[in-house]
Amino acid sequence: SFVFLYVLSLLIFALGQWKEADHYNLEPPLVALLLGLLLSNTNLLPRWMDAGFRVEYYIKTGIVLLGATLPFTLIVWAGPVAILQASIVSLVTFGVIYFVGLRLGLDRRLAATLGAGGAICGVSGSIAIAGAVGARKQDAPVAITLVIFWAIIMIFALPLVARALGLPTGVAGAWIGTSEFADAAGLAAAQTYSGYAGHVPQITGSPDAAITSFTLMKVIGRDVWIGIWAFILSIVATTRWESTGVDRKPDAGEIWRRFPKFVLGFLIASAIITVVTASATYAQFKSSVTPDLVGPIKNFRTWAFIFCFLSIGLTTRLRELATAGWKPFWAFSSGVAVNVVLGFVLSVLVFYSYWSHL
Repeated sequence: SFVFLYVLSLLIFALGQWKEADHYNLEPPLVALLLGLLLSNTNLLPRWMDAGFRVEYYIKTGIVLLGATLPFTLIVWAGPVAILQASIVSLVTFGVIYFVGLRLGLDRRLAATLGAGGAICGVSGSIAIAGAVGARKQDAPVAITLVIFWAIIMIFALPLVARALGLPTGVAGAWIGTSEFADAAGLAAAQTYSGYAGHVPQITGSPDAAITSFTLMKVIGRDVWIGIWAFILSIVATTRWESTGVDRKPDAGEIWRRFPKFVLGFLIASAIITVVTASATYAQFKSSVTPDLVGPIKNFRTWAFIFCFLSIGLTTRLRELATAGWKPFWAFSSGVAVNVVLGFVLSVLVFYSYWSHL
């Protein structure tokens, strides 16, 4: 099974190096997921191969490597406005999706996985929280499907609406960063809007402002929440949600045994990269640290996520996902509606002067 997985991953990684891949938003993990779903749902693979597709192992490895690319100093570099806006949006969006999901009768772990996908960093957030709370195997694919569905819609919708309103590039980028659900999709939308600068008369601001504000809001402001959410929700799931059949609260030793250790791995990796880059400014981090240190780690992370997404796809049968019904869709979509409106209010009305002067 692993040889088959490795060969497919090599082909997907090679596709990711294609110069046109970015233009068509062909992120290797996304291609891996789609290819895996295609193979598993056309009955081309025997069921016994599923045992070799170690989804959980690859998830945990990828999340720890993700921590090694997110130093805590990103919070300082983002600035108080970006962090405040990202915090408000993350908390509200997660709360809406989670509690609507509970009202619709969804399992708490699925509701939390959906909430993370909408509130933090899309696919990676869904995978990290699914692992942290011990979600069922089918919960992460449901969340990933909804994240991708809405992310694709927002690639086109947000730039079109922002253009119709004549928003400055910095303001539009902040709104996109607040209301997109995947980094690649959001970057595509921000790049689209940056192209309007200088070509559409009513749009002010530099092309770079759209990319900068998007990066501050999404890649830094919201994505950095992944470790915090994973840590908190893993504690809640371990102490409150898991039933041991005994009417007593688990002691410290039991909590430690049931606690997902990869969450600590994420935090430790993030702490290490923070110490290593402590003396670097944001400009130095982007120009030197990212290509020399973070870049190679991201390559390893991409491999782990390709293995992970490919394994998820290869072990997911859409017929089984269909049993979830429409409830996850409505729960997630309620968060989308609140997220887009709240992102607009914060970016265009509350913090307009900050984003428009980037």
